[in-house]
Amino acid sequence: MNLTFDIHHYVRKLHDAVLSRFKSPVQTVCRAFPSREAAERFVARLQKADPTASAHIARFQLPREAGPEMAKWAAFSVVLFQDSHEEVAFEFWEWFGDGISSRHAEFCVSLFPFMNSDSDRSEYQTMGPASYNPSAMPIPEWIDLYTQDKMDIESTLASSAVSADPALKPVRNDDVFLYATGMAAISAISRALARTSEDSGAVVYGWPYSGTPHCVQGCGFKSYTMYGHGSKEDLDTLESLLVSGTRCTVLFCEITSNPLLSTPDLHRIRDLANRFDFLVVCDDTLGTSVNVDILPYVDVIITSLTKIFSGRGNVMGGSLMINPNSYHYHSLRALLQETYEDLYFPLDAKTMAVNSSDFVGRVHKCNRTTLQIANFLKSHPSVESVKYPTMVATAPLYEQYRRPDGGYGFLLGVIFREPASAVIFYDNLDVWKGPTVGTNFSISIPYSALAHAKEQDWAAAHGVPKHIVRLSVGLENYDNLAERVGRALQQVEMIENMSPRC
Repeated sequence: MNLTFDIHHYVRKLHDAVLSRFKSPVQTVCRAFPSREAAERFVARLQKADPTASAHIARFQLPREAGPEMAKWAAFSVVLFQDSHEEVAFEFWEWFGDGISSRHAEFCVSLFPFMNSDSDRSEYQTMGPASYNPSAMPIPEWIDLYTQDKMDIESTLASSAVSADPALKPVRNDDVFLYATGMAAISAISRALARTSEDSGAVVYGWPYSGTPHCVQGCGFKSYTMYGHGSKEDLDTLESLLVSGTRCTVLFCEITSNPLLSTPDLHRIRDLANRFDFLVVCDDTLGTSVNVDILPYVDVIITSLTKIFSGRGNVMGGSLMINPNSYHYHSLRALLQETYEDLYFPLDAKTMAVNSSDFVGRVHKCNRTTLQIANFLKSHPSVESVKYPTMVATAPLYEQYRRPDGGYGFLLGVIFREPASAVIFYDNLDVWKGPTVGTNFSISIPYSALAHAKEQDWAAAHGVPKHIVRLSVGLENYDNLAERVGRALQQVEMIENMSPRC
């Protein structure tokens, strides 16, 4: 199966409508963004990749007589550029999370004939062909209801992050910032912190989601270092540099890491942060706040709501929670509020609110099944190792942060003794195949081949084998999923038994 990323058909429809309106040449393409600021960042990225790149911004919106809420959401910006820069465009969407959502695009397509466009180029200044009449246009019901949906999401996130330590202040709803994607949340905090000082520096500790290092590195820090092994020795090296005077503004990490499922030493990281005055930003998407209690150790918690928080794989979202116990709490709030704009489209928020209503229960069910599947795989003679929080070197660290009723998460990686066996297993594993995790249905990918297609050797040097198979376990019953895993293992056994042995 050929796994590729693509643009949603409603977003493509919006792009096509824009190009048709502007009668653009065939070599011209466009990307739509919910804000002008995001479009400007995209242009900067294009021109950094190629200083000669030609890119132009146009803003679409309803006429002035539209009501404020309709005007807010029936608006978007586009960047028009040459198709030779498509690869850079895809990377920007993947790494920074700024693209318009499919539901937002669908809404804008429905009102596109009424929209006018403005630009610093005269050919992109247009009037919509249809006449807009506010009194004749039905107002979507979500216009008046979406605030409650967002409050529900914030409440679920805040309550799940409460620490078991009664001395710590709980996260409040207004400590939660919602974004269109998890990567948009990471890029927002990165951009904010990168401009705080002339010698700002960022550290990525451990092996994170493949887009995170690119995102952090591309947000303007004066220095950037990645400690991809996430080891004690890496922290020793970092500490030595800090002692020698190296400046660090922020350290990014994950609990647990993707796809190696290792756990950072948050006690030591917190100690270093206190001694050398830097922030700790931790992504808990895989561990989840249901399973781990990290509030005592971090300043900011990032979560990709697209994953198990939603579960259904039909909506994207991200969140950033500021720890009210952080020494930097007030300065962080001020820094984020200075530039924060609510761009989370109401229908995305509505879908997310509905999907996440049973978040806690789903996490507990996935915990139980995944642990059983991990043990099943580990016992097979063709399997060299299983990457799961209980089965990696950092297992004792995970126990320090696991809640009393918490489990070990929904994700695992399996490494076979023979690379060819990994191919056979993956091809015969009867689950969905795709590049996400945390869905209510089990889903798998050949992780390195997809996430590190152009850098597999580099990933392997940091402990991510080229033939690792990642499996995200859903809500299926254990017996059902174990049968499917067992059938794939039988195919491995059959082929291995047919192979000549020395």
